[in-house]
Amino acid sequence: MEYSFDFAERMIDSAECLFNSHVDKEEAGRAILYLSCLSCEISMKALLEQTGYTVKELRGFSHELHDLLIEISSCEYRNTGYRASSICSKIVIENTANGTVGTLLASQVGGTSTYPNQIRYGAVITHFPPEVMLKCAKVVLRWCTENQGNLIRVSSS
Repeated sequence: MEYSFDFAERMIDSAECLFNSHVDKEEAGRAILYLSCLSCEISMKALLEQTGYTVKELRGFSHELHDLLIEISSCEYRNTGYRASSICSKIVIENTANGTVGTLLASQVGGTSTYPNQIRYGAVITHFPPEVMLKCAKVVLRWCTENQGNLIRVSSS
């Protein structure tokens, strides 16, 4: 397999180390945000690869987190016919209207700094707080690992 849940978890571990360190919070925040988004990307690609997507297909999604989320939502739970769209409604921020995985990962289509380039190179980053995206990465990884082996790719016919 090309994509690994373990590697996605290492990105989370690295982001947590930065979050808990005493380094400059602005630059650390940029790195935490980047590592968190990277973890989300790798988690979703690892899950999709297990459902039958080729590495070439997955690379075609580039770093588009929203598109990967849509692709996962198009998969079905084995032997049920139900779509795997529940990932979108997973709560990241309690008691908020927009605190779901779906909202947070769709942010790059809503005027925020896009991952990866505008987070890596942007002079000003407009995005959710790094600690929110770190929590999002944990929720995405947990959902993906809990559902590995339980999803199938639905042919587009």
